[in-house]
Amino acid sequence: MATIVISSTGTHGDHLPYIALGAALRSRGHRVKMAFRKSMHSYVLKAGLEAIDCGKELTAEQARQDARDWDEWQPAQAFFSEQAAELETFFRQDLPQLYHQLLTACTDADLFIGGLQRHILGAMLRRKLGLPWVAASVTPFFQCADRGQQTHAQRKIRQFFLPILQEVGQTLGLEGMNWLDYEQTNHALLGSSQYFSQPTAENAHYQQTGFWFYEEPAWKTWQPDPMLRAFVEQEPKPLFLSFSSIPVTNPRAILEVHVRAAAKLGRRLLVHRGWANFNESLLPDDCDRQAVLFVDFMPQDWILSHAAAFLNHGGVGSIARSIYNDCPMLIEPLGNDQFFNAKRILALQVGAAAHPHKITPDSLAKILENKVLSPSVTQKTQALGAKMRTENGAENACKLLESWLG
Repeated sequence: MATIVISSTGTHGDHLPYIALGAALRSRGHRVKMAFRKSMHSYVLKAGLEAIDCGKELTAEQARQDARDWDEWQPAQAFFSEQAAELETFFRQDLPQLYHQLLTACTDADLFIGGLQRHILGAMLRRKLGLPWVAASVTPFFQCADRGQQTHAQRKIRQFFLPILQEVGQTLGLEGMNWLDYEQTNHALLGSSQYFSQPTAENAHYQQTGFWFYEEPAWKTWQPDPMLRAFVEQEPKPLFLSFSSIPVTNPRAILEVHVRAAAKLGRRLLVHRGWANFNESLLPDDCDRQAVLFVDFMPQDWILSHAAAFLNHGGVGSIARSIYNDCPMLIEPLGNDQFFNAKRILALQVGAAAHPHKITPDSLAKILENKVLSPSVTQKTQALGAKMRTENGAENACKLLESWLG
């Protein structure tokens, strides 16, 4: 059996699918080391995997302090010169540190699997150790959207920083490294469903497996407490609100709009606190507090199978879970890949999308009633969910990886 090192970065939603992949590989007899930041180690250890410290910390508190930076509807706060300085710092300081951490982790490895922002490190490890590596992604936007202008801009940035990269490479003993096309590799995995989106021609080398769904071992025997069960199992079904591991600039305003819209529809609202830190203290004084219930991280499959609709920010992990459980949704995108994901939901006709800063209780209630809770949307969601449930993403990925190792 092989020793495999997996590394990724980003929010919880960027890490958890890789833990699902690691757990699937471990169940097939492989030794798996997860090179993640420390706050993700508890999830790694619960999955029975080895945790390696790698990367800068990112906590919910840190994210909330910079919530404006996560919201692309807001005017940019940093000038190009500031962004360039940050990127130079990354290349000169952070990249060498990450490289040394992974170099140590990969001493006895047979394969390295790198998430999107770890592709450069996969190429560096191959140059230094001759270690085979796999480019991986769980964010289909980067492989399935037409990103012509962005790809051109990205190459310009690499050319601009090429002297610095070459200088850093020399100090690390990586002379001759191809810094402009480092992501080139024969083996690439896309942990998303073919029924959600398809890779572009330039990304046709990515093998699409289906989504990699994270499951904690304790979830196999998990049961909701009586209060949660009673709240969720009443009719009509409640709405479920979650922005997952995304901070927001004004959680009070967002929560109020959703609470009042749910009341107009005569529905209860289940709210995941998440990194937005939605909580009881933010509720309007005149709302029916018995119609709102707050929860923390728990098995989403159970919640979504009991919800009338899922109101979320448009993270692909949230979307995948919702479709998998036949739950139509409303997407309120804030940035990054969320706009692409919202367009896919509209194209697939399994929900609607709305501007998170422009919706009112009245407009949100109308969108939900006419474009999310309608029988036709429910039927299309169920049909798409049935297709997605035929895929076993993590198992498919394991088979591909083993064939490449062999």
